[in-house]
Amino acid sequence: MSLKKATRFNSLSYLLCVLFSSCFISSIAAESTSVLFPSKKIYVGVNMGGGSTEWKYLVDTSDPGSPSVTTPSAVSEGGPSWGVVLGYDVSKNFDIELQYMQFANASIKLFSSGPYMDQNGNPITSITSRTDAYSLSGKFLAQLGHTHMRAFAAIGVGTVERSDPLVNYQVNANPPPFSNYTGKSSTISCITPYLSSGLVYSLSVHWMIEGGFQYYTGFGKSQVDPMSSFIPFAWDAYGRLAYQF
Repeated sequence: MSLKKATRFNSLSYLLCVLFSSCFISSIAAESTSVLFPSKKIYVGVNMGGGSTEWKYLVDTSDPGSPSVTTPSAVSEGGPSWGVVLGYDVSKNFDIELQYMQFANASIKLFSSGPYMDQNGNPITSITSRTDAYSLSGKFLAQLGHTHMRAFAAIGVGTVERSDPLVNYQVNANPPPFSNYTGKSSTISCITPYLSSGLVYSLSVHWMIEGGFQYYTGFGKSQVDPMSSFIPFAWDAYGRLAYQF
């Protein structure tokens, strides 16, 4: 064999080896990805984080000295949040999630000269309000390079629930009793948009950790006694540990 032919043969052999190696490595990477990011699998997870409701939107900041406003005089809110999630992997890049979240209670102070009173005509000066939320969302994921990490954005529909003694509050026209207030909590809810985004890391075929931010919009309208029907906006930053079956 001539030197020229031998050189061509060696070059061709090298090229074939490179192509074969590339295909082999790609197939291993694809297999690894398919194992880490499977399709048609169910997973469950637990969320722990911190966030807040948004009762402060009702506080009158333009005329804070007015003693007769029907909105809160002050609000203390924010703190730990937790939740559980049930998900389904449709594909590597799309999940469906059903989630429940509980947010920290809000302590709400009211003006003693305001319109809120119990059945005997005594002013209601403070309440504690609880907020829970449910969501059903579609989650879009994109792998970051060849890592175990994926970025995600989710959008869906949520239900936000508020529970406290001033839900559906009404003043009686001919007292006594002066109102329908009993001191027992009632619940009101609304259907709202849900949004979230963040990062999820696959530790193995079964375990995933996730960090993100999520937001539920609430409900409010202009009325004489806004405390009776307002539902707070709610958000949190969370960490999640999930197990994939």
